[in-house]
Amino acid sequence: MLKTNEDLHYGGLFFILAVSKSAYAMKTCVLLLLFSFSTAVYGQHITVLDSSSQAPIPFVHVYDGNKGVIASATGAFYWQSNTTDSISLSCMGYATKTIGVDQLKDSLFLMPKTLALAPIVVSNRTLTAKEIMVRVLENTAQNMDFGLSPSEVFVEYKNSYETQKMDIEIKKSTIPELDQTFVDEILLEMPKNEESTNYTQSKWLRDSGGLELHKLEVMQAASLKDSLVEATYASLDETIEGILKKRVKKDSYFKVKSGPLISIKVDNDNAKEVDSIAKDSLKTTPKDFAKRQLGMLKHKVNSLLFKEKNWALPFLEKPNKYTLTNEGIVYDQRVPTYKLRFTSKKRKDYSGYLLVDVVDFGVHKISYHNNKHAFRIKLFGLFFEERLDNRTYVFVKNQLGKYTLYQIKEKEESTFGLKRPIKIIEKNKVVKGRNRQNVLSMDVNMSMKEVQKANIFFNSFTPISKKEFDALKLIHTVLPTDYYSLEAIRELMPGLPIE
Repeated sequence: MLKTNEDLHYGGLFFILAVSKSAYAMKTCVLLLLFSFSTAVYGQHITVLDSSSQAPIPFVHVYDGNKGVIASATGAFYWQSNTTDSISLSCMGYATKTIGVDQLKDSLFLMPKTLALAPIVVSNRTLTAKEIMVRVLENTAQNMDFGLSPSEVFVEYKNSYETQKMDIEIKKSTIPELDQTFVDEILLEMPKNEESTNYTQSKWLRDSGGLELHKLEVMQAASLKDSLVEATYASLDETIEGILKKRVKKDSYFKVKSGPLISIKVDNDNAKEVDSIAKDSLKTTPKDFAKRQLGMLKHKVNSLLFKEKNWALPFLEKPNKYTLTNEGIVYDQRVPTYKLRFTSKKRKDYSGYLLVDVVDFGVHKISYHNNKHAFRIKLFGLFFEERLDNRTYVFVKNQLGKYTLYQIKEKEESTFGLKRPIKIIEKNKVVKGRNRQNVLSMDVNMSMKEVQKANIFFNSFTPISKKEFDALKLIHTVLPTDYYSLEAIRELMPGLPIE
């Protein structure tokens, strides 16, 4: 848990904050992405409603012949006007509507189609889950949009930390200020729950069927910060640093021991120089930042979901290893779908369900979770366990009648902790003979829970050629900017679909 020289070179109680700050430093992952390929004159927030019920219609596809966007689960979308005279609105279960750009209002209405499928479905022979799955796999190539196309991507990445236990018992301290009373006060003041959220707005040229043809340019990036938590940590840092600078000699080095197996030596003379070099090496360029976002998206969209224009998910790639159950017909986006429940025949794999169109056997939704921990280790008083609590994919039909990925939503939980004795010994290079200066010995018993939530939205666009893909030159200028309110981030990214 003692990860940096900065955490160690002061010695003593700095370990207390090192445990918490290591988790605090880990909170760097949330991204939310958006862009526009055309020159905009002004933008407008619009909601699409059912003309009969006045209820919002989710996942309406809006298309102007060049670009398209998909309305959110509450029927809302952000439209930027351009030279196009009209746009079309389409959604499964509704009649397609074309409307002039000059007639756009805050609310637009679609007429429901008469659904004649229900009696046909009832009269047909009930398909088994295995038969439905066979048809899903047979129709994947023609149902899914595996082409090369631009997308706008919004990513919200939220990390929250809960301190479940933080007990530190001082066994010995030669620094008067660092006694049990002081430690107890620090632990009482330290935040027990923390949360950070990151958003990124990007344009992504992607090949939905492979991993080779991909380009991503970040347009906006923001981090939502908690000013109170940041101020608390800054105050604690300043207090402890002042004590240690007063008590620790310039030419000292430190030995950090934890039982008979762990021993670390830290040189204090070059600590500041090393820290400076380490910080410089951690500086991220806009190009590096965009590269990391692209890597994350390729992993979640291509590696996990698809492989060579086919499914990569284990329960779709090898369904025979799963128990499948047809739970009947449910309506999704006003369209009848089969609900297929699946669970692994092995306890360690996945369970979940699919919603499958009763007509073309296209996949509307996939939702699944780990049956057990994805990863778990417990050794020498250290423990870490991780599990996928849920991951959901939502698909909609685009203007070409192909299913395209609209949303990924996932939640991962991990618990980590430490229960070990820690001893920090200050020694000095210029002192001859017994050169021990200070000792801080303590028993540490801590555990923390981290929850990571990702919410990723995609908007589909007209397919492009390889020539158009090659012609796009990326410009990397964006790094995350700190904000202290969601309203400020919404102003930065007006098309943000997060409700």
